[in-house]
Amino acid sequence: MFNYKNIITFVELTRAYSLGVTFASCFVILAFAQFSEQFSILNFILLVIALCSVHLGANLFDDYMDVRQKLNTGLSLDEIKFNSFVPKARLILNKTYSFNAINFILGVLFVLPVLIGLYFAYFSGWQVLLFALIGGILTLLYPFSSRFYCAEIIIGLIYGPLMIMGGYFALTGDFNSNLFLLSWSVFFSTLILLHTHSLMDWEFDLSDGKKTLCLLLKNKTNAMRALKAMIFASYFIVVFGVLSLNLNPHTLYVFLTLPIATKLQESMNDYININDVKFEPRWYYGFFENWKEIKQKNIAFFMYRFYLARNFSLFFALFAAIGTVD
Repeated sequence: MFNYKNIITFVELTRAYSLGVTFASCFVILAFAQFSEQFSILNFILLVIALCSVHLGANLFDDYMDVRQKLNTGLSLDEIKFNSFVPKARLILNKTYSFNAINFILGVLFVLPVLIGLYFAYFSGWQVLLFALIGGILTLLYPFSSRFYCAEIIIGLIYGPLMIMGGYFALTGDFNSNLFLLSWSVFFSTLILLHTHSLMDWEFDLSDGKKTLCLLLKNKTNAMRALKAMIFASYFIVVFGVLSLNLNPHTLYVFLTLPIATKLQESMNDYININDVKFEPRWYYGFFENWKEIKQKNIAFFMYRFYLARNFSLFFALFAAIGTVD
C-alpha cells in the first residue's frame, strides 16, 4: 500500500526535493505559452508530469549507476560509502529498495515521458521528438559527465534552453526568440545552484576523482569568481533583452532576487574563508524547509547555502515569468 511513509522514502530515493529547478523552467514556459491559440491547461499538466518524471528518473539513475560502479570494484552494499555532507543513495545501500524495485521505478519514470512525448509529437510536430532525443541522450550521459568537467553544463542545458524551448514547442508548435534569450538566464541560474553545491563538496569530489567545473578552475577563489560571474550573467541577459530586444520590461522583476543573490555570495565567501557565521533564514531568502531537523543533524552550514542557491534559481525564473505576463 502506498502510504505516507512510502511517499517520504520515494522523495528521498529520487531526490524529489530538487524539483524546484524543473518547476522554475515550467513557470517560464507557461508565461510564454499561455498566449498561444494552441495552448491548453491539460497539455501543460501533461508536460509538467513528463518533465518531472525525467528529472526524478535522472536523479535515481545517477545514484543507481554510482552504486553499480562501486559494486563493480568488488565492494558489497554494506561496504559502499559516498563522500558527501548529504547522504547519497542511502535507501539503495540499506536495501530499503531492491535493485528490481529500482529498475521498475526507473522504467515507469522514463516510459511515462516517452508516451507523453509521442502524444506531443502528434499534437505539435515531429520536432518534439528531436528535443526529447537530445534530452534523453544528455540525461544518459550525465552519470558519466563528472569525468569530463561537464556535469554542470549538461544539467544547465537540460533545465535551461532544452527544456524551456522543447516544452514551449510541445505546447504551441512554435519558436519564440525572446523565450530563447530568457532560457539562457535560467541556464545560468541553474548553473549557480550546481556550482554552489560543487564548491561545498570540493574536498569530497577531489577525493572521489570527480571532475567538476569547480575543480577545473584549480582553486576556490577562482570558483568563487565564477559563481559571481554566473550571477551577473543571469541578470545581464535580462537587462540586455529588455534594452535591445522585445523582452517585457517587467521581466526586470528578477532583480527582486538580489537579496538572495547577495546573501549567497556573502555566505559562500564565509564558507571559503571559514568564518564563524550564524545561519539565520529570513522570509525574503525563500524557503528553508525542515530547518529544525537540519540544525539537529549539524548540516545547517551546508543546507543554508544550498537553499539560498536553490531559492535564487527558483525565484529568478518565477519573477521572470510573472514579469512576462504582467
